[in-house]
Amino acid sequence: MIWFVLNPKSGTTTPARKNKIIQSINKLTHAKLIFTEYAGHGTAIAQQAVNEGIERVVAIGGDGTVNEIAKGLIGSNTALGIVPIGSGNGLARHLNIPLKIEQAIQFALSRSAGYIDTCYLNDIPFFCTAGVGFDAFVANEFAQQGSRGLKTYAKMSLKSFRTYKSESYVIEHQGIAYEKMAFSITFANATQYGNNALISPKSKIDDGLVDLVILKPFPFGAAPVIGVRLFRGTLPNSRYIDMESSEQFVLKSTKPLLIHFDGEPLQLPTHEVKVGVLPKSLKVVGA
Repeated sequence: MIWFVLNPKSGTTTPARKNKIIQSINKLTHAKLIFTEYAGHGTAIAQQAVNEGIERVVAIGGDGTVNEIAKGLIGSNTALGIVPIGSGNGLARHLNIPLKIEQAIQFALSRSAGYIDTCYLNDIPFFCTAGVGFDAFVANEFAQQGSRGLKTYAKMSLKSFRTYKSESYVIEHQGIAYEKMAFSITFANATQYGNNALISPKSKIDDGLVDLVILKPFPFGAAPVIGVRLFRGTLPNSRYIDMESSEQFVLKSTKPLLIHFDGEPLQLPTHEVKVGVLPKSLKVVGA
């Protein structure tokens, strides 16, 4: 038995397209379709699937939905499948999962599953990226918009870029603490945010490491080049980028941290976060 879990409010998919998804799944034998009804419901469904010995749980949605369902499967033998219908689809793109509905469903049904790492920011699991600074600020603004998609995200990014100011952070890593001015700080498990924005193009999702990417303050005129590098996968070559890899980092700020995890914004009450990794702890179709 395979469970398909659909977030009715996820992503940019039209009602007609979601109806097509529902019809496609209802034609399958040995498949059950479940709709999420509230925030956190996907996690509860995933945990129930584990308890019942379900072979696969397929998340139909964006990275937020994938994160919500995946964290209920951590440490289990139940595999996560993905039918990507979100705005960015970072984990699906990293795993080369088809973006077309029918192909993604067949991928989830037929491909073998392997194990990937789970990264944590404090006790919050993430599977693609998490971080602070500009990206978290934009994620927070984006979450408040009435429309989704790359166009809306690009619009909010441009608007935020004009007013956002770099901040100072203290980073502790392998017994060494140092202060950095940063436009953004990203902790990467996978290569990208989503939409093939390759913030950490050399990241491996099963290597037991977290990759730290610091985007230092840069002049306005450098923004177009940084943007091109981001989508071409050459950002590590930029002089405005510092990168390190480790099993653990500590990040401190002078004020409570606004973070994002797999694209979802969250205002923390704390000035400090610990970032770590639980190696090969999530079974994923296509990994």
